[in-house]
Amino acid sequence: MTTLRILGGDPPPCGTVLVSRQWPSRLDLKQEVLDEIAATLSANALVGEDDHPWLCLCLDEALVNAMLHGNEGDPDTPIDIEVAADGDRWYVTVSDRGTGFTSSQVPDSEDPESLLLEHGRGIRIMSEWLDDLTYYRSGATVRMARRRSPTGEPLPPLDALRQKDGDHAL
Repeated sequence: MTTLRILGGDPPPCGTVLVSRQWPSRLDLKQEVLDEIAATLSANALVGEDDHPWLCLCLDEALVNAMLHGNEGDPDTPIDIEVAADGDRWYVTVSDRGTGFTSSQVPDSEDPESLLLEHGRGIRIMSEWLDDLTYYRSGATVRMARRRSPTGEPLPPLDALRQKDGDHAL
């Protein structure tokens, strides 16, 4: 699991930008956004078929957080999305127009009770699969990063990343 980092300032550049666009904060467009990002990463051989459930789950969490929390559900307030690649590593950056959040607002991922909470599980879920999950602009921008395996084979499927102690699964 990656460590939660919330930093000030803008994220540094990373790799070659494959897609950079603005989308309205409309949940009815979310699937279109997910499909475009997944297609871009697939076309560049950065994700395999087994990666798609995890990829879509992480993207969904980031998009919903930006649209509903960051932009407070205002469909006229845009989100910015950038997809980039550097060798065998991909990056997706999602920015909203909100004020961000602090780590004290995020449930303790070590507390089993946090899995039962209505909000706050998304960061934990994303942290399980991504190699890096960093928030910039005090939480108003999230950058997700993951590398593909050196052989080009997909990385472990969702089931392989369930908690080892078996007490509860993601």
